[in-house]
Amino acid sequence: MTMKNKSLKIGVALSGGGIRGLAHIGVLKALINNGIHVDYISGTSAGAIVAGLFACGYTPHQMEELARNIKSADLIDLKITVSDLFKYGIQSLLGTQTRFWSAIPNGIVKGDKIEKYFRSLWSDRSFQETIIPLAVTAVDIHTADTIFFLTKQKKKRAILNAKYIHNASLTEGIRASISIPGVFHPKKYQEMALVDGAVKNNLPTDILAYMGADVIIGVDLGYAGQSVYDLHSVGEILMQCIDIMGREVTLLKGEQYADVIIRPNLVDINFRDTKQAMLAIKRGSECTVNQISNIFEICNDRLRSM
Repeated sequence: MTMKNKSLKIGVALSGGGIRGLAHIGVLKALINNGIHVDYISGTSAGAIVAGLFACGYTPHQMEELARNIKSADLIDLKITVSDLFKYGIQSLLGTQTRFWSAIPNGIVKGDKIEKYFRSLWSDRSFQETIIPLAVTAVDIHTADTIFFLTKQKKKRAILNAKYIHNASLTEGIRASISIPGVFHPKKYQEMALVDGAVKNNLPTDILAYMGADVIIGVDLGYAGQSVYDLHSVGEILMQCIDIMGREVTLLKGEQYADVIIRPNLVDINFRDTKQAMLAIKRGSECTVNQISNIFEICNDRLRSM
């Protein structure tokens, strides 16, 4: 059975989730293998990267190969060093006017390297040049507005406190979407300072409704409410806090527009182990396969009501 009826538009929203975003590759693989055509795709943070690749024509197999060969040294350019931290600490102890935390830059990773990597994947392609219409989310910390970078579509419905940008490059938009507060330096775009879209919209299903999707599939890789005790650094605590905030937003907003939500079980995977990390792709695929009959049923019901 396949679902290629062009009168029915299917949208897929990919959530943030850090390295767990590898599971999105497995989800897309399962959808394609079961004949489900994706007409629109959206993503936040890690989901924005996978969505961007897919919108540009990368296959799940090609994305898996990219994931296998990536090296963190090619992506991370620290803006702050140990000596910098020591300097700021001494200044704080000596009673200078600037407090320790205020003296630290607004992100420990510059983001130049990852932008260079993104450009190597899709060159200077803009959101108007994708094969599949694409939307990714960010947040302007100056105004608290949700910023949607997206392929221009005929407006379907308004989204409160949101701005739409159509003429940006994929590199600019996706770099903004992955800018985890405190980790990445905010992405400067026009007069905005943009941070991770997960701050307000970790599962961007609403933008798919705005773009015209008839059936919306959400892939939620966020925190699922389980107890987490293995937190040993400031970074791990910060990520857990963002995950907790993202869960609340997803429950209130992301599920409102989704017809189907896919939640791969990734709790037991140790992402510090590359081989185990690849297991996330398999889990994403398996979880999606279990939802295929449900997706077809919803699509057929929607077709009959059109």
